[in-house]
Amino acid sequence: MRVSASATADLADDIAARLTAAGAISVTLAPAADETDHVLEPAPDATPMWDTVRVEGLFGVEADLSPLAGVDIDVDFLADRDWSETWREGIRPLRFGKLLVVPRTSTFQSCPGDVVVRLDPGLAFGTGTHATTALCLERLAQLPLEGKRVLDVGSGSGILAIAAARMGATVVAVDYDRQARRATLQNSGDNGVEVEIECHLDAVDSLFDVVVANLVADTIRGMADVLSERVVPGGELVLSGILPRQVEWVVDAFCKKKWRFEAPTYRDGWAMLRGLRCPNPRR
Repeated sequence: MRVSASATADLADDIAARLTAAGAISVTLAPAADETDHVLEPAPDATPMWDTVRVEGLFGVEADLSPLAGVDIDVDFLADRDWSETWREGIRPLRFGKLLVVPRTSTFQSCPGDVVVRLDPGLAFGTGTHATTALCLERLAQLPLEGKRVLDVGSGSGILAIAAARMGATVVAVDYDRQARRATLQNSGDNGVEVEIECHLDAVDSLFDVVVANLVADTIRGMADVLSERVVPGGELVLSGILPRQVEWVVDAFCKKKWRFEAPTYRDGWAMLRGLRCPNPRR
């Protein structure tokens, strides 16, 4: 049985707690239908929340819902199944050029020349199913990364860092979230590659041939100078997590004397930007 309720951000935690107290097997918070295009980028140690939240709880069919008295809830009944395994249903082999992302336990047979990344979904974002990640993976697959240095800013699950390392790059990943850093380290180890992980970009003082930032437009724009400083002349910047209406706004934050941006690549309402750092910037 699924019980769901809509709530404002300030009441979502209380309703989630009441669902738990009523015996919910699991509780999920998601954006309301009219906020699915609203991207959140929380500050360090902050809990992100949409203005209107859909709170859902899964219960056994005989559950007592009396603790939810006074809450406007919707109840629907679901087919009996092993819900602990349903997360695997949406994770199938995904191809991005020569990059192939497969579930960790998959027996899928790759083709000669494939670069395989094995990854299961966890609490840190990023399995390649989202358009912003997919766009980055497709671009990485096109680059000759053997022997190159790659910086992944906002590593999440580590999927982009791992993909670059599997293609022969030396990789540094940055993420302020401890959970993401743990996921990146664990997932890179499980894929047989080494990724250096830092919690702040300020701790990285090297230059890189490719810098990937799969974040959101506000954050990318605010980091324009520091991202520029990390790319070697002639190197490439791959930016994702940008809405189409934000493309020019983001590009304008980068010095036009130092950067030449290619036409954006669009998918599912998102844009990916490729910036090429000029070898000899005009003075």
